[in-house]
Amino acid sequence: MTYRGSMPHGHGSGFNGQTQYPQAVNNGSYDAWGNPQFQQPYQNAVFTHIPYPNQHPNAHNPQQQRVHHPPQNANYQFQSYDPSFDQRPHQPLPPNGVNAPGQMVHAMQQPAQQTPHQHQYVQQPNWQHMPPPMPMPSPSYQTSSPHIPPQITPQTMSQQQPQYQYQPQPQPQPQHQNMHQQHHQAQAQHQRPMPQNTNSPVTVQSPQLPPQFMPNPNSNNNRHVSANARMEHANTISASPRLSTHAVTRSPSVSSARSPAPTPGLLPHHADTNSLLICLAEEFFSKARKESVSMVESIDAQNLHEYQKLVATGLGCLEVVLDSPKLAPRLEAKVRFRYASILCEETNNVMEAETALTKGITLCERNRFTDLKYAMHFLQIKLLFSQQKVKAAMIALDSHIRDAEVMKHYHWVYAFRFLKTSMYLQSPNPSETHALENLKAIANLASQRNDRAIFVLASLLEGLSLLKTMKDDSIVRIQACIAQALKYQFEDSVRIPQLDILALMLDLACSLQQKSVQVIMQKLRSLQDQIDACMSDKSWHPIETELLLPIQKSNTQVISYDTSAVLRPGADNDPHDYLAMSFWSKLEAYTVTYTYSGLALLYQTPRNDRRIFKLWEEALSQLQKAGIKLRGLPNSLADAITRSDWQKEWMCYLYILQGLHFATHTRWAEVKNCVAQLENMVKPPLEGVVVLYSTYLAGVYHQGTGDLKTASSIFRNRMFSLDGGSEKNGNRKSTELEVSLLATFNRLWIMQHPDYRDDRLTLELLEQLRPLCADHPNMEIRTAYNLVLAAVQTNPPIPMTAVKMHISTALNNAQSLGNVQTLSIALNLMRAKLFQSIVGDQALKSARAASNQAKRSGNTLWMSVADGMLAQSFDVQGQSLDAQKAWEDATQYARQAFDMMRNESAV
Repeated sequence: MTYRGSMPHGHGSGFNGQTQYPQAVNNGSYDAWGNPQFQQPYQNAVFTHIPYPNQHPNAHNPQQQRVHHPPQNANYQFQSYDPSFDQRPHQPLPPNGVNAPGQMVHAMQQPAQQTPHQHQYVQQPNWQHMPPPMPMPSPSYQTSSPHIPPQITPQTMSQQQPQYQYQPQPQPQPQHQNMHQQHHQAQAQHQRPMPQNTNSPVTVQSPQLPPQFMPNPNSNNNRHVSANARMEHANTISASPRLSTHAVTRSPSVSSARSPAPTPGLLPHHADTNSLLICLAEEFFSKARKESVSMVESIDAQNLHEYQKLVATGLGCLEVVLDSPKLAPRLEAKVRFRYASILCEETNNVMEAETALTKGITLCERNRFTDLKYAMHFLQIKLLFSQQKVKAAMIALDSHIRDAEVMKHYHWVYAFRFLKTSMYLQSPNPSETHALENLKAIANLASQRNDRAIFVLASLLEGLSLLKTMKDDSIVRIQACIAQALKYQFEDSVRIPQLDILALMLDLACSLQQKSVQVIMQKLRSLQDQIDACMSDKSWHPIETELLLPIQKSNTQVISYDTSAVLRPGADNDPHDYLAMSFWSKLEAYTVTYTYSGLALLYQTPRNDRRIFKLWEEALSQLQKAGIKLRGLPNSLADAITRSDWQKEWMCYLYILQGLHFATHTRWAEVKNCVAQLENMVKPPLEGVVVLYSTYLAGVYHQGTGDLKTASSIFRNRMFSLDGGSEKNGNRKSTELEVSLLATFNRLWIMQHPDYRDDRLTLELLEQLRPLCADHPNMEIRTAYNLVLAAVQTNPPIPMTAVKMHISTALNNAQSLGNVQTLSIALNLMRAKLFQSIVGDQALKSARAASNQAKRSGNTLWMSVADGMLAQSFDVQGQSLDAQKAWEDATQYARQAFDMMRNESAV
């Protein structure tokens, strides 16, 4: 057996093609092939009579056979062995060209029946015949004729046992010679034909003893034997079936100590060697997984090399097991499955992984391992999807789903359909028709089989798919999905805390989209109460993400403990099996709840900003403390990097929320800190919405601090472009489009400054915004759009009737949203556009309402603007004292705003 893995030199029971073969030391106790010249009680093997190879007659010299017995702790020498020097003589092949197995066994067993004086080696159950090693140069070779060793009788061997010394052999008697001739005749009749080898007849030089144990120099002259005899012994033993020691009479003279030099063609093979190698491989993989946690932050070349070495060594161990002969089919299928999964997770060897899976699937089909076959198909589809072969993966999925439905293997129907759902959720358009039809198929099958937990999860995932796209009727359809999930909320099999939290959070997200203030606060309290109740739930692990969904047990054996990563069999007294999924951990759910709670409190009246920032700070603290362990121990280094990127993206969202909220309060020093954090974190491979938001926040910061040139260059970035028509914008995510719309609004505000005035570009931007914003499903986008139309100056100017309509729409939307900031801006615009230099109570009421609302918003810049307009209104009305007081307040607020910008510049 040739080990392709990286096994250490000289270790293990196998041969790696380079290890030097141990040769027998010429100590008088063993010959050149490790065969014993005397017998001792040997407990681990059985020896019977077998003839020795032929030697020349001049070898029968008792003086040349006398060898001193070495001490017990003698040092043995090792010599290399070159199988290319094969000494097997040419023998004719049988007529059919091959030896039938039955004939081979008969030819090897019959001499033992005819010659009772034959010493036959019975293979130990824990020993296995190994193929010859790879060619390796030997120190010296010489040609020699075959020699006949002296005949050894059982009587002679039994006489030598008490002294444990080798005695000179007596001259063979005539009857022994006759028996010897009969033996050779019988051996010639049953001798196996061997193919001719061009390297014969070259023999291996006999091994040498250390000087202190050297016998008579003339004793080794005639000890050279042909390799043909060695091959005959090896073939006879290895081809024999494993015999029980009770079937053969054990000689009392066999030693209990194992021979220090086994036959070169035989290597000891322990029954649990494969188990040991598999355990070693899992230890290497486990150690690599633990090291991936510390490596993800700073990956240097040395640590990466050590990690890859651990993985490569583990894969090498599995390769050795796969190359092992007589491997049980079930164990081989499991090892191939594990081998392919590690290749998929840790390497880019796609072809090797596909080959291992293909061989494993073929093996499972041949041996009817249905459970492992489905599991390998599952991994094969994930491999296709990871290579961006989405269409091929979907075709393969549909094929396996149809096969499982025909065979009524509904457990795997669930597994394949949920895998298809996860692929759709990762696609740009998760709410397309095929994705929703797949989820409805899961719900229908679960309803027929009374798998309530599967039905609930399918309904919630359908609502989540609709939430990611947010079309016109999405809210109504999401609410219908939630209602379908809640109709089984009182059944015991559906009382799963992860699903309960998902349903409440999905409901809160719908209310945030609808902007209904009273409903938002009510659903927020329900979510917080439920998450507090789950704190003492032991079934939900703090950092593990595994979710087990109960399924009705099936009579067909299509799952086992080997498929526990996907489908897990229940206990004997459990009426359910379980579908294993990766969901979210308890700590992760807490962090999401903190984030959503801060968003919901933005609509509270009066708004508690301190509590909002505290919630978001707590979410950031949880992410920083847990790190990538927020979702448990990663499976690989690639998985650890993916989790790290996901954690950074989540932290970026929190910094973006904080920065935008600080900007509404003109706290520019804190905004600058958030921008700096984002600049350090938003790097490839982060992309998409988080990059857009972080860039937009940087533009808001420069615009708020008066650097209009930098802000205008940021908002003109191609990532915020609305060019390309409605077809291109229709393919973009709704969130990405909303950020681009906000950047365009800020760009129009900046162009109202005389230094950045561009009437032509203003009209072009307004034309691009009109089809996107007039009927936008987000009311806040529509409100901001109406405020921009009411404020901008165009050439030709917008009619006053249109301005009044836009202001009225913005005021109504702001009041329904409960957005204090938007309402303050709308009132100030109404005062500036409709009541400038107007005498009357209505103008004064408008100015006072704008001033009060600006104070509620907490934005010192808008407070200064509102009090300045209020001072003008008082002055027009002739109320000079009130005008002077309002002007002083406006000046003070303006000074505070500039002080904040000045302090930010100093930082």
